[in-house]
Amino acid sequence: MKRRELLGLGGAVLVASCSSTGAPRRVEPGELLGVAVSDGLTVVDSGTGRRVVAQAATLATADGRRLVSTVAESGTSRVVTRNAVTGDVVAQTTVRGGGRLAAVAPDATLVALVDGDPAGRRETTIVVAGPAGERHRLTLPGFVQPEAFSSTGTSLFVLDMLPPEHPDHYRVRVLDLAAGQITALNLPGENAGVKVLVPAGAEEEMRGEGRQAVFDAKRARLFTLYSHQPDHQHVRDLLQTGARDGKPEVHAFVHTLSVADGWAVCVDLPASFGTGAVEGLTIAQHNDEVWVADAGKGALAVINADVLVVAHEQAFRPAAGRARLAVSGPAAYLAAGRQVHVFDTGTKEVRATWALPAEARGVAVSDTHLYVGQPDGVLRLDPATGATTSTVAVPGLTAVERVIG
Repeated sequence: MKRRELLGLGGAVLVASCSSTGAPRRVEPGELLGVAVSDGLTVVDSGTGRRVVAQAATLATADGRRLVSTVAESGTSRVVTRNAVTGDVVAQTTVRGGGRLAAVAPDATLVALVDGDPAGRRETTIVVAGPAGERHRLTLPGFVQPEAFSSTGTSLFVLDMLPPEHPDHYRVRVLDLAAGQITALNLPGENAGVKVLVPAGAEEEMRGEGRQAVFDAKRARLFTLYSHQPDHQHVRDLLQTGARDGKPEVHAFVHTLSVADGWAVCVDLPASFGTGAVEGLTIAQHNDEVWVADAGKGALAVINADVLVVAHEQAFRPAAGRARLAVSGPAAYLAAGRQVHVFDTGTKEVRATWALPAEARGVAVSDTHLYVGQPDGVLRLDPATGATTSTVAVPGLTAVERVIG
């Protein structure tokens, strides 16, 4: 395939492929892509490469349709929320201090900022703000890191880092914003609507690497991939002596957090997961399934999102490099290294492997196009054949995250 050079001119991108007159053809606007670039998160037009959101953001909502950033001002931080499709500011508020953005609600109506040394601290100040300004300002003992809001917005799930001044592990807990108190999560399931906390001594303490997360809006569940934890025990193991006797050592699992009911369940992944490079691990959620791949080990696991068990395992040819998954309709696409593996979403088998000109930097798929990140650019591929249909320059690109519909 003939290589095409990209030329930038006044914000427009021209593809140096010739028309019948020999003049460069101007690329038409395309779908919008949520991407990570060297200065943060933004949205670009896949046809022109133009940034829809000029100022890169720190956080995006789970669907990518809202981007949140802060602007430091004199003794305050202005929190700015933008519409990712138009780039317009849809909300902004000012809070005291210079806290860092740490969590955003799915509808972007609440954000959490945290203040304190990110390397280790004896106490943490958390500020929760909405469109009208600050709602809560809490100073808590220890190193507490906001993770996600509850469905009602009345609680914040946090990582309690241990030991706080020099942390090397953590546990997931819940912060009641009105009371300012941190407690354990609930045990899964309810008895006559009564929620029961995980007993003292049975909370999971994790030492994960390479964490990635996807949010299932339908089930109000956050699926987080953890790896490299050979000494880790789940709540069920701590509650039942000998629960893991005779079972293979687990190096990776998916932590499932119900943000509606405040419980967590861990789904162990097959023994080969997490024994290789962390960058080869990736997770994606589609309909009733959570797909997890370890590209370096050539292993795929598909989890039933309702019953929370591994429903299918599939081996494939390993691929070294940073991996990302995108699933849509009949196919799942695993971009890793200089190739894309295409899986059938029904049989879960590899049906094609496509070569890439450079190391993959993320992947996203729509109904009509597949997008694969490359150094400083994005390839648009035919999702059925893998043929390259266009290339666009995106300076500083580090990852293609999603198509924003």
